[in-house]
Amino acid sequence: MTLYSRHQLLVLLAVLVAAGTGLAVGQWRRAHPDLAARLEDFDRDPEAVTAVLVPEPDGRRPGRPPPPRAAPADGAPLDVNRASAAELARLPGMSPALAARIVAARERDGPFASLDDLARVRRLGRTRLERLRPLLTVAAAAADAAATDAAPAPDAMADAAPPGE
Repeated sequence: MTLYSRHQLLVLLAVLVAAGTGLAVGQWRRAHPDLAARLEDFDRDPEAVTAVLVPEPDGRRPGRPPPPRAAPADGAPLDVNRASAAELARLPGMSPALAARIVAARERDGPFASLDDLARVRRLGRTRLERLRPLLTVAAAAADAAATDAAPAPDAMADAAPPGE
């Protein structure tokens, strides 16, 4: 006399295998977070495909971490509203893909009013933003906004009647 039927035992075994696989995957992801992130972005990020297939121009083999980048030599923060993707990519902790996403968000949604507006960039988390904060500024957005507020709108000038009428 058995407690479980053959069908019930197979279902129980399948559940245990699925749970064990889930635990093993979770353990592997905690042990290799950089590789797990790369695999998650593989189908979303076209540069990841290129990085796997095309060797680096400096002779490094794909998959090896790039040498650490230095902060700007003059020590002045980089303006995110005027910097190109190449200039942003030179910052430590900034990948070329992230730099391209920042430039794309700026072109698509307009200039950043503050560094906190960088939160609208996909895959730029709070931690990375806090590490980059001393290296970045948004001086151009404040100047552009002040100039826009000071100048009257062209439509308002056209609607106004000339003096003396």
